[in-house]
Amino acid sequence: MFLKRQKRQREESSSKDESPKLPGAERIPRHLGDVWQLLQTLAREEDPKFAEKSVVEHFNSCAEGARDVERWLHAYLRRLNPSYPYEFPAHFQRHRGHVLAARNWPEGVTWDAFDERTLLRAPLPPAANATALTAALDHHLDEAADHRGGDPSAKQ
Repeated sequence: MFLKRQKRQREESSSKDESPKLPGAERIPRHLGDVWQLLQTLAREEDPKFAEKSVVEHFNSCAEGARDVERWLHAYLRRLNPSYPYEFPAHFQRHRGHVLAARNWPEGVTWDAFDERTLLRAPLPPAANATALTAALDHHLDEAADHRGGDPSAKQ
């Protein structure tokens, strides 16, 4: 009897104090599990492999995984508040609104590009070096500009 009453009280209280809706987010996370679910959603948006791989597993796999999770957390905060102040380290190279970063994975060093506005990784395969990444990023951005109607500002 006592357990049924506690369960009923929890159900009633959870329906009363739902988290407020925020623009660009389902709701404010109420516990750590909600945060991990939000990060999993962002990770899937960035890379389809996260439909199968957990962000917790990725976080625990290596230092780059932990940095990805931290970046996704900042991306989420940026979605809640577009003026949220986050910048990639100043020593990273920049190119056409993207940050070029060397990533030290257990398999070896690769290069990735990250959109400075959204903080998400560009939809490009990892490159062997900065030159190859810059060329791939230029090709990707030029192609995207052509599909949008040739916005000349995108080709700077």
